[in-house]
Amino acid sequence: MKVRQIVDVKFAGVYSGYCGLEITDTEGSEIKVSMTNDDWKALKRSVDDKIESIERDDQKKFDKAVEDAVAERTVEENSDC
Repeated sequence: MKVRQIVDVKFAGVYSGYCGLEITDTEGSEIKVSMTNDDWKALKRSVDDKIESIERDDQKKFDKAVEDAVAERTVEENSDC
């Protein structure tokens, strides 16, 4: 039987070593993950996908804020007449 453990940590830093990834939480605890070259490539794809998702969401929020500001300004200008 394989024992599975889930640990919740608040990210504070990361070190990419030759043989793996070392993650440190805000309390100084460390998590060491041994990784192969293929693991590194898979991690890169996953991080790239996450960053693209975040950037899409940020762009949508920005576009909405601009749209709202323009609409508000248009209403203000039209009511000045």
